[in-house]
Amino acid sequence: MLWLLLFFTDLFFSGAQASPKMPNFLLTVAENHAADLIFSLDKFGSSIDPTPSLSHLAQSGYFHKHAYCTNAGKGKTAFSTLTGLSPNTDLKDFDYSQSLARYFKSIGYDTAFFGSWTWADTPSQLGFDHWYILSDPSIFYNPKVKDLQGSEIVEGHATDVVTDHAIRWLKEVHITEKPFFVVVAYQSMSRPWIPPVRMINVYNDEWFEAPDNFFSSFEQRTPANRYQTMNIARDLHTTDDLFFEILSDGNETFNKSSTLAKNMESMNEEQRSAWTLSWKPQNEAFARESLDQDSLAIWKFQRFIKNYLRCLLALDENIGRLFNFAQTTKEEFHFIYTAERGTFTGEFGWFGSEWMYEFSARIPLIFSKYSTNNLPKINPSSIVRDIDLHKFIKNKFSSLSTFQNESSHFMDEENILYFTHNQYPGESHVPPHHGLRTGMYKIIHYYPFDEWEFYDLLNDPKEEKNIFHESSYFDLINHYQELLTKSGQMYQTSTQFKQFSEPWKRKQRSPDKKTR
Repeated sequence: MLWLLLFFTDLFFSGAQASPKMPNFLLTVAENHAADLIFSLDKFGSSIDPTPSLSHLAQSGYFHKHAYCTNAGKGKTAFSTLTGLSPNTDLKDFDYSQSLARYFKSIGYDTAFFGSWTWADTPSQLGFDHWYILSDPSIFYNPKVKDLQGSEIVEGHATDVVTDHAIRWLKEVHITEKPFFVVVAYQSMSRPWIPPVRMINVYNDEWFEAPDNFFSSFEQRTPANRYQTMNIARDLHTTDDLFFEILSDGNETFNKSSTLAKNMESMNEEQRSAWTLSWKPQNEAFARESLDQDSLAIWKFQRFIKNYLRCLLALDENIGRLFNFAQTTKEEFHFIYTAERGTFTGEFGWFGSEWMYEFSARIPLIFSKYSTNNLPKINPSSIVRDIDLHKFIKNKFSSLSTFQNESSHFMDEENILYFTHNQYPGESHVPPHHGLRTGMYKIIHYYPFDEWEFYDLLNDPKEEKNIFHESSYFDLINHYQELLTKSGQMYQTSTQFKQFSEPWKRKQRSPDKKTR
């Protein structure tokens, strides 16, 4: 981790002699973002850039390819970055003075938060002086928002509303001489991927190739893979998730309490009309098709991935607006974009997150800055975890000697990712597991069932062949099992103590729960 400490030293102290004012700081966080959906859609056989603004920031700044979350389940907004703790950590004994916003506040910054907030407490608890949050992050159209003065319903798509208010605050409210620390959190790509009306027809003329492992058989992986509920063909609801009209056979009914239904209810007449008319020709074309099971799965993939990309494009457009406005201040500021978790976008036929597999554990991480941009070369194979950003950002105000002393704490963990998942059944029935990645190997233990996976990421980057039982790897596997045990003890994970009864295990692996 020494390279990242030196990176932040260079990143934040360059130009410090020229300006006595501390630099502004802008942190943007997405709920989820598939890390390889930046720059182009090569994986889908397309040269389209789905994130032109983020691609520009990555090219002018730095994009790190090996950034990871330590838990890919849903939880409190930007938890790890704000606290420095893994998302499954109990906050009972947490010292809130150590939160990132409280730290910036203590050294003279104006602190503000905008967007999706899923903590029980308000942002004030974590040290934000100003905040403007979505009352219900599942409402995208005309959301109710609240701040210290009260609440109001604001017309528009939530992604636009949040950005508009962040820009308004920077322009009209932040008039002090204090530097600012601003966090903007977007729920843009959360299920069921509801884009702004202006984005619905984007990609209509495109055909995206499904990943080559879309129809994965799971023969080489543990039974855990066959008991999930995150299969695009089987588990996405035709109407509530994919916005197709109700099929003529009458087997499907509209779920009045679904996220889609709530958003239809929150739309005004003009928005609802535009939404309905935009989908109508696409759904009529689908209704005329006579599809076999595999072809229907591909049709569902097309609708899913296009909606995901439409939401991603709206996010990218708004981050571009936000960054461009911040530049007009002509003051030095630093920018980070990341996500709370990655996500599957058709690999194994899946959507969603929660697993330690690369597709959901990897997150995008972009550094950029305005006024100076002398970024150092960084080892692209080094692992950066979500929990690392908290300490590194805070330490940017320490002396170089303090950086060097702090780095010794991380050297034992260099290039090691320890990952946990303990939300069960959760949204997708992903079994509890923990795992470790270091070097080019990864080990995963589904501890309730004592099932193991071991992957050679150099020769099997898509994690399709579990080599745990291959005798030629036994010594290496034993070494990784020891590392995993030590990591679990270090982080005091509950996996060391929790017991699962035999009746519980039999129930979870009963034939009626087996899905694929």
